[in-house]
Amino acid sequence: MSLGFTVVGHAGLYIVTDEISILVDPWVVGSAYWRSWWNYPPARYEPEHLAPDYVYLTHHHFDHFHYPSMRRIDRRTKILMARFGVDVMPRELQQLGFHDLIELPHGEPMILPGGTKIASYQYGFDDSAFMLQHGDVTLADFNDCKIRGRPLAPILKEFGNPTFLFKNHSWAQAYPNCYTADDPKDLEYLSAEDYAEDFIVTANDLRPRYAVPFASMVCFLHPETLRFNSSMITPLQIGKAFAAASTNPNTGFEIMVPGDTWHSETGFARSDEDPWSDVPAQIEAMAEEVRPTIEKQREIEAATVLRFADFHDYFMDFARSLPPGVRWLFKAPIVFETQATSEPFWSVDLRKRRVSRGQHRPVTYANVIRMPDALLADSMEKRIVDFVNISMRLRVHIASGGTRSDFLFWGLLSVYELGYLPLRKRFRWRTLSVLWRRRREFQELALRLVRRGPLIEKVLASQMATSEATALARDDDLGNQTGTTKH
Repeated sequence: MSLGFTVVGHAGLYIVTDEISILVDPWVVGSAYWRSWWNYPPARYEPEHLAPDYVYLTHHHFDHFHYPSMRRIDRRTKILMARFGVDVMPRELQQLGFHDLIELPHGEPMILPGGTKIASYQYGFDDSAFMLQHGDVTLADFNDCKIRGRPLAPILKEFGNPTFLFKNHSWAQAYPNCYTADDPKDLEYLSAEDYAEDFIVTANDLRPRYAVPFASMVCFLHPETLRFNSSMITPLQIGKAFAAASTNPNTGFEIMVPGDTWHSETGFARSDEDPWSDVPAQIEAMAEEVRPTIEKQREIEAATVLRFADFHDYFMDFARSLPPGVRWLFKAPIVFETQATSEPFWSVDLRKRRVSRGQHRPVTYANVIRMPDALLADSMEKRIVDFVNISMRLRVHIASGGTRSDFLFWGLLSVYELGYLPLRKRFRWRTLSVLWRRRREFQELALRLVRRGPLIEKVLASQMATSEATALARDDDLGNQTGTTKH
């Protein structure tokens, strides 16, 4: 019983057994997040990679559920996904023309042709880990998933220690890179060391034969985000931290780049290219290559109009959707600084459930968010404002002590945009059955919150990058990966 896999790019994995092939999280062409994110090292794929028997999608984020790439896949392909508490992903896939959809309940194994066992383990509102076992080879594709502690026990019981662990290793959110603050301490809740620790702790708990830094192979080519390439956490950095802190001498640290393969009969086959030898020069060349595409994007954005009436209706609906008592956690308004000529400061006061605008910044505020007006207009239309945070095409200034409100705002906004809010819409069998299956996770979260350790702000910050949302992408529309459906 043989098994092999190829790293396609970023979070893309192409798995082949004697009987079937599975493509995980295909993003092989173009950009994501309004032309900000690009594959680095560049994705490498062959035609057969886009002709799989199955596709597994871990979650909705553009760099995993990439519509232009999905459009290149035969619509008869079977699509696998986690069964989340909302049915956003199945509806999106149906609109793309896929109808052979299989939702995997949390932790429930499924046997595919040839005896391959798979299972999906959910995390947070949107994310999932994908487990696959064929013969004596087990792949644990944790991707962006941050399953830790007690919820790992059922995975180890069902699959044992994996042969490979694939795990992300760098940030995918604006905080703290896009932030400034009145108090420097408000920028210290997350650091590069936290991402390395997450990778190492997961590897120590699962004790795989090989730990592979994964799902963080991106660069930023938009002029607004180019500077962030220098602060990306590379596999080389994770490797140094892993060597110093890993507690399992039987786990090997393996860097794999697009085009690299492994097979149960022949082992590793590596690319001759070294993408880490001169990153700045390669980024510069890539930026020049895609410059016409980005210029076209700028023309589209310049013609997009942001209207306060749309902003008012959107965030009033968000404010009204919040559960009773939650609005009192916000001590000051969230402020958007727009490019409007007369009244550029648009405030969302969630405590008072009021949306207003003014010529000057409010005296009291939690934060000030600056993003291109076109992105705010487009993301409201598509119900994906939270994705602008991931795009890095924004700047946020935190008033002293405003971090809690900022994290709560982005976290609750992502839950709202998924369709989980208002809660009265979620008292359905689908949602309740998902919650029951995942009770270990919620027990673990409760334990973390009562133990001594990181502040609640840090817990919320770790959740921000894994919020679920919908985005129906268009190849030539605003940002290439923005949505057209509302839910």
